[in-house]
Amino acid sequence: MAYQGKFKEACTNYVKANMIDKAVDIYTSLKKFAEAKELIRKHGKNRQGDQPYLNPQILIKQAEFERDSGNWKEAADLYVQAGKHKEAIEIYGKQENLDQIMEICKNLDKQKHTPDIELCALYFKKAGHHTFAKQAFLRLGDIKGLMKLHVDCQKWDEA
Repeated sequence: MAYQGKFKEACTNYVKANMIDKAVDIYTSLKKFAEAKELIRKHGKNRQGDQPYLNPQILIKQAEFERDSGNWKEAADLYVQAGKHKEAIEIYGKQENLDQIMEICKNLDKQKHTPDIELCALYFKKAGHHTFAKQAFLRLGDIKGLMKLHVDCQKWDEA
């Protein structure tokens, strides 16, 4: 049915055959993300079986579509929801949206996301935003990096 262009019918048959992932693949390929999410909401269950499971791949595909369409804010938000912080930081970094990078940075766990926090610090330092860069280095506990930041920004009293 999908080859004939009858995508809705093909998805219905996949759902009846308990092959929800195939139906979701059809909808995401067609960039019909709302339909894919609705399918998962109705039929997809997580391991406990009590709440719908939202596959991060849908969010990532939607984020890639939004990014390619020039909707960088929506793309970055979707990457954050999917747990792809690096991609979101890079998008905001290209747009020089330091406030959004800081928002992501302060919600990152140092143990799990050290490279992402370092990337935030790099964007802050590159933009010359001493305060944000300082906060990122303090989150990391990187005293050497903090001292280099103070020296590079000529903040002698803080150094």
